[in-house]
Amino acid sequence: MKESNEIFLKKKFRSYYKSGFIDSVPELEKREFGYGVFGKKIIARHLSFSTAKEFNSFLREDTPFFVSYSPAFYEFPDKRPMERKIYLKSDLIYEFDADDLKTDCKQKHDSWKCKECKSKGKGLVEKCPSCGSNTETEEWVCEECLNETKKQSLKLINFLEKDFSFSEGISVNFSGAKGFHIHLRSEEIQNLSAAARIELLDYLTANDLELKKLGFVYSKNKMLCPKESEAFGWSKKVLFSLKELIEKEDAEKISALGNSRTSVIKKFLEKKELILKGMKNGFLFPKPSASEKFWTSLLSALVEKEKLFLDRQTSMDLAKIIRVPDSIHGSTGLQAKSFSMEEFKNFKPLEQGIIFSNNPLRVFIKSTPKFSLKGENFGPFNLEETELPEFAAVYLLARNSAKLV
Repeated sequence: MKESNEIFLKKKFRSYYKSGFIDSVPELEKREFGYGVFGKKIIARHLSFSTAKEFNSFLREDTPFFVSYSPAFYEFPDKRPMERKIYLKSDLIYEFDADDLKTDCKQKHDSWKCKECKSKGKGLVEKCPSCGSNTETEEWVCEECLNETKKQSLKLINFLEKDFSFSEGISVNFSGAKGFHIHLRSEEIQNLSAAARIELLDYLTANDLELKKLGFVYSKNKMLCPKESEAFGWSKKVLFSLKELIEKEDAEKISALGNSRTSVIKKFLEKKELILKGMKNGFLFPKPSASEKFWTSLLSALVEKEKLFLDRQTSMDLAKIIRVPDSIHGSTGLQAKSFSMEEFKNFKPLEQGIIFSNNPLRVFIKSTPKFSLKGENFGPFNLEETELPEFAAVYLLARNSAKLV
């Protein structure tokens, strides 16, 4: 009789932890830890470890499917309730997850099924279009949606470095599943108050951002703007995006963002040099008609394009715990791999997050779309037995999309 997915995966994970040493959590003795089992990310927390050696012994002996730690530092990290821990300070961690981004690829690899009438389809649909009942969804990731999370992550780092001069104490790791975690660990960040963290989050997500406060004010038939030489922060970002659009003479995109006819925008762009000169001097050249509506629509769309899509609750919650870098994600069998900032742009999660072998393994697969790992394409599969490289088999077993045969 074949062993269960859980027993097989636990053996593989234990082998991984025995072959290395995870030392990715600074000041580990002041952090709270939690862990999960097959199918459940957190079943226990309020754990603490005195040393990295003690933590690694836990990984090798208990071998959790998920292991997480607190961004917060505590005097007594294993005490409960939370007030007894005595909060000291906290890292700031931002998460970018492919699930939170609207990408076209979801129509190819994600699917839904109605719990009531059994209708099903591609993409993510919360309510059944046939009967209105809740649906069950199955989500996958591909290089395309992970690249979008990478763009968001790189944009965040650019925000932090250029707008706030936060360049020290930034580290990044793959989540092990659908995105990236950006850790900010400088002393300046760790001592930020809760109110300051919310203010920073509001800035990054353009929450309640008003064009007038940025210096874009409609007056006397023209839209005033900050002079290029004096613009900073969001004003500078919007002006730069606008300048880029105009220099490219992308009439179709400008007309779409500004809710105007392409023919009118083409005529407008004939005055490109005059428009760019006006921007330098603090005003946006008036369009032939509906100037205020046009500029407001266009500028608002550019803000939307530049802002970051961060989960507010996750970003503000000082009591949360998050996956330990370089540990295994129990729902994928991939490594939550950490890497240098220089490596980030070229990092390929579905290749470099692989930790298991190419040895063949026979499995029975329920149903999967086409997916890629380690540069190889697999599937689609539907109720079939096949042989896969161990790393691909582990991925499906961890997802509970297959079983050993």
